[in-house]
Amino acid sequence: MKRLFIILIGVLLGATVVGCGSNSSESAPPSSEPDSCAPSDGLTFICGIENPEDVVLVPNSEWLLASGMEPGSGLHLVDTHGKSVSNLYAADAASKIEHNRAKYAGCPSPLDPAQADLHGLSIRQTESGRYTVYAINHGGRESVEVFDLDARGPAPSATWTGCVLMPDGLQGNSVAAFYDGTILATVPYMPGKTFDDVLAGETTGAVHMWVPGSAAFQALPGTELLGNNGIETSPDDSKFYVVSPRERRVVEFARNNPAAPLRFAQLAGFVPDNVHWTADNQLITAGMIEGEPSCGGAPITEFSLLECSRGYKVDTIDPTTMVARELASGPATPDFPGAASAVQVGGELWLGSFYADRLAYRSLD
Repeated sequence: MKRLFIILIGVLLGATVVGCGSNSSESAPPSSEPDSCAPSDGLTFICGIENPEDVVLVPNSEWLLASGMEPGSGLHLVDTHGKSVSNLYAADAASKIEHNRAKYAGCPSPLDPAQADLHGLSIRQTESGRYTVYAINHGGRESVEVFDLDARGPAPSATWTGCVLMPDGLQGNSVAAFYDGTILATVPYMPGKTFDDVLAGETTGAVHMWVPGSAAFQALPGTELLGNNGIETSPDDSKFYVVSPRERRVVEFARNNPAAPLRFAQLAGFVPDNVHWTADNQLITAGMIEGEPSCGGAPITEFSLLECSRGYKVDTIDPTTMVARELASGPATPDFPGAASAVQVGGELWLGSFYADRLAYRSLD
């Protein structure tokens, strides 16, 4: 886990487990600290999930998907009503596989669930109750893994259907897709670029695109930012949005001409990470407080996250004006470091983390 944590510091600057307080008779995994999963600082937790870096809402439902950025953690299903989590594609799950070799001809083999090390997520509807889920993977290969999600039953189920390999030497961070199956993936660091380049204010990353039927991802000139991170596509497929964490911005690009940014939303006070849509068509992004008071107000540096837990902040962005407003924030919580993503479900806010062993949720009232 430490390896992934160090990688993500640079990016930012650039079985069933159930939640505490659940009505279920099942209990959270044992801990050396009996109350370690107790609510803290306004957050309630669902413990036993390694590094749930990204969370996305299954549209028109109370279900979430959460990634697991640790080998074997994989893909998780979150019941926001019952406050429980189950594994959809992971080391200890009965994972389903149906390789679509026609569409994903360049995918050499199914992803080993024991190696599934999933990072950014994206979900797109294909038909009523059916969705395609895309996930950045670091386990065994650098790739975008693709799943069919069937939400027509009592609980959604996932089937692995294919993958697209990242170019040699590149690690993906976040993923988004257009409805025709075209995939966008962010790469925070192109070859020869480092964390020091981000601190120096240099562009280090880019967006890469894969079109169905093509052999490989291709970089999109003009999308180079300071540590390209979260990414999302517009509902009408005409635009896409990319997080530039070092500049504290969410940048808008046109799909038909991505050579230059169109507009950006300027954020303040935190380092934005992932970005997704809310149910009322606002962009939502979350991340760690920059001038964390409990850290002496010092800005985030390459190693400060190892020394001091930071609070979180969540903003929504109006896509018509690109104006951001704060939705929620909270203090540093040692049990929940590394806030990286947020989803609103009714009156609750759910938070993912790249370095915690749990999900968090809180009321927005």
